[in-house]
Amino acid sequence: MAEDINTNEVLALTLGTLLIIYASVVIPVYGYYRRRLKGLALGCLLQPVACGIVIVLLFGGLGVMSDYRINKERKAAMVTVRSTEAGTYGTDTITWHLKPDEECLVDYKIHKKQEYDSEDSLYVDDETDRFDVIRLDSLKDAVCVEDRLIVRFDLKNQRVTATDFDEPAEVVGVDWEKVKAFFH
Repeated sequence: MAEDINTNEVLALTLGTLLIIYASVVIPVYGYYRRRLKGLALGCLLQPVACGIVIVLLFGGLGVMSDYRINKERKAAMVTVRSTEAGTYGTDTITWHLKPDEECLVDYKIHKKQEYDSEDSLYVDDETDRFDVIRLDSLKDAVCVEDRLIVRFDLKNQRVTATDFDEPAEVVGVDWEKVKAFFH
């Protein structure tokens, strides 16, 4: 899942991989001290296997952590809005997760087609992006995302309406405690 390419994560992966490769030199050295040449030969055979296993675990762990972080951000949303668009190969879905820290996490589910021509080549591409949530001064209790999504809140009656390019959008979920804290 390549939603967020964080330079710190890439740097940590690169450094972690180099440290694992560097530390794996201990395996043949330990084999040499235990069994001399037979241990050295066995250690040289085990070194790439051990390196590969640990590096796969490192990358897998980072993937799980990234998924956990994204899911945690989705759950922290004060409002979740879903809209649909007619795409080239099907109906594309856009889900907007507006958070109280004035950040919006956007999930795109876009229908695409492989390069070769076949009916079975259709697939759904998942992408995630981030935008800022901007309060609208002209409308009390309303926010805007990317001059595209406008969400209006009726705090008194606890109603939410959303429009995506002036078309009605579906409000999936609202956490009224977070909304009230956001506007007060």
